[in-house]
Amino acid sequence: MPPSIPIQRAPGSPVPGADYPRDWDEFLAFFPDEDACLGYLERLSWPDGFVCGRCGAAGEPWRGSRRRLVCRSCGHGGTVTAGTLFQGTRTPMPVWFRAAWRVSTAEEGVSARRLQRDLGLGSYETAWAILHRLRRAMVRSGRPRLEGVVEVGRGFVPAGADRAVIAVAVEDRGDEAGRVRMRRLTSARDSQLQRFVTWAVEPGATVVSEPAGGAGSAAGSPLSHLRAVQRSLGDWLLRTHQGATTLDQLDWYLDEFTFRFNRRSALHRGLLFYRLLEEALVTPPQPLGAMAAPSRASHPTRATGATGATRVARPARGARAALPAPAGTSHQPHRGDPATV
Repeated sequence: MPPSIPIQRAPGSPVPGADYPRDWDEFLAFFPDEDACLGYLERLSWPDGFVCGRCGAAGEPWRGSRRRLVCRSCGHGGTVTAGTLFQGTRTPMPVWFRAAWRVSTAEEGVSARRLQRDLGLGSYETAWAILHRLRRAMVRSGRPRLEGVVEVGRGFVPAGADRAVIAVAVEDRGDEAGRVRMRRLTSARDSQLQRFVTWAVEPGATVVSEPAGGAGSAAGSPLSHLRAVQRSLGDWLLRTHQGATTLDQLDWYLDEFTFRFNRRSALHRGLLFYRLLEEALVTPPQPLGAMAAPSRASHPTRATGATGATRVARPARGARAALPAPAGTSHQPHRGDPATV
């Protein structure tokens, strides 16, 4: 069982077996019921202890009815799930946690139909909503951009009855690929690719782009890492999701692939579960209607719940931000948790 009192550690250094479960047996021991799940969310939200966002008072809150946390100083209160991905859910938290475990630790990911079977859900729509809400929390918007030598190119992937053009960037670390970034483009024009590079690649990095007519795909040839990632993405979309991606949801599938690829060497799959819940707590509520027809505009906000208690927060993302202009930008990447890539 996890310790009942949060252990304060340096950000980005969670300990397997203490801060997150290493396997399914430990998962069941960590999260036997609703209270255990909510207690874990409190530890992730306020690792140094509860702090009231209204008056700034720190310390253990009163615990009211309906699991409300009430500041002892000013009386302001709310719940740990308010203002998060879980706000207003009628699905029990143990079901959410099992879904997050399955989604984050499955090597190839899961489809909504598979998630419905695994969780014993009566409705496909419920499984679809859970899965797509978790996808909204998979990639931190303030993550650092790619560095070093970066291979960049365009490709096409199926999206429903259409084909979508996407941009992919991957760090070249010699014998292996490093981190990746990918995004759907509105067209295959060079100007769109340049906007993507500005968004994805750190100034000063060496960008190796595809020549006119494409590049070879053999190992050791130019852009070999890029081509390998593009093939892996296409195979993953077909194998795990049977090509059932749609144009308006494609960016979120690309985020899921990025989440998995960039953490493929994690020693403990449970760390992916930990990171996913961290991000879920700073991702704002996702109404079903908004997910079915997502907007392209967003702006970062500091994540706070109805308690008014400030959480350990990253920029919130309810919808996808537009790509920046290729010139005149002054972006400073967030140098946060090194395990969140």
